[in-house]
Amino acid sequence: MPPLPSSIDHSDEFGISIKIGTFNLRNCALPNFTFYANQEPYDSALYTQKRDWIAQQLDEMNADVVVFQEVFQVQALQEALLASKTMNRAKLIARDAVRMQPKNELVPQVAMATRLPLLGEANWVIDYAQPITPAGYAEPLTQITRAVPHVTVKLPNGLPLHVLGVHLKSKRPDYLDSEEDTNPDDMAVAGLRSLIRRGADAVALRHYLNHILQRNHEPCIVAGDFNDDAQSVTTQIIAGTGRYGKSFFDFQLFDSQRIQTRNDPLRNVVYSHIHDGSLDVLDHILVSEEFHPQSRFQMAQVREVYCLNDHLHNRAPFTSDHGQVVAQLLFKNKV
Repeated sequence: MPPLPSSIDHSDEFGISIKIGTFNLRNCALPNFTFYANQEPYDSALYTQKRDWIAQQLDEMNADVVVFQEVFQVQALQEALLASKTMNRAKLIARDAVRMQPKNELVPQVAMATRLPLLGEANWVIDYAQPITPAGYAEPLTQITRAVPHVTVKLPNGLPLHVLGVHLKSKRPDYLDSEEDTNPDDMAVAGLRSLIRRGADAVALRHYLNHILQRNHEPCIVAGDFNDDAQSVTTQIIAGTGRYGKSFFDFQLFDSQRIQTRNDPLRNVVYSHIHDGSLDVLDHILVSEEFHPQSRFQMAQVREVYCLNDHLHNRAPFTSDHGQVVAQLLFKNKV
């Protein structure tokens, strides 16, 4: 059996290199599966094109761990991994779409694939610490819109690395059956309802992260589609920002783009989504203080962050409407 393709190399103090990526698949499903009532399912030809395109993007990413969003059927993602040259032996942590209340809507899920060894079983973060009731809902929300997978992988230097995958609720207005999208008042309330849901998901994840990060100097990464920019309130809730200084590093996460050591704006133009002509970054890789150059507990650094986004301008039906963000991380050989 040929050796597993890897981005790992060894040199200097920060000599262990791995890559982490995030990949919104845009409706990953098998042929003839109806993922939305107003969208035609894939026929066999379109499905094959999508499977092969996903495999091609994975090979270009060549990441050791990839977080996926919009998985309707695990089998479809598994077939794309098998078609890949770099991820065909990766371990997949995934689950099929589930129906969520109060509308009984089919919601795609987050998944993760890793070429690094797993340390124990994956955990799915699902429940809110406290129920939230958005305006107009008869019953409170009790679960994260898309469950967050949390895996711990073994780094080549033997240390554990925590990786969590996220896909927050989109900004699309969350209408009730009695509301009309042509009514600006209804649109405003529906937009607020969507924001509340996204914010509640962010709070639930932050609550979980507090138990992982504080007084635990094991590196941690949260990657995925945040459906908002890095400075938005919901992203900042997950990052745990609001107080500054080295004494607060313990529970914070940091935007990998801002602390990368190789930041060349002429070489890498990072945007992961285009909406109404606006180039946005909605897909983020947040890292714990163990990656921060000002932390006395630093054991790694963010070398480079880049995005595969050429396909966003082509808009082929089998591609994604998100770019794939990849971070190259360098770890110390010995800690």
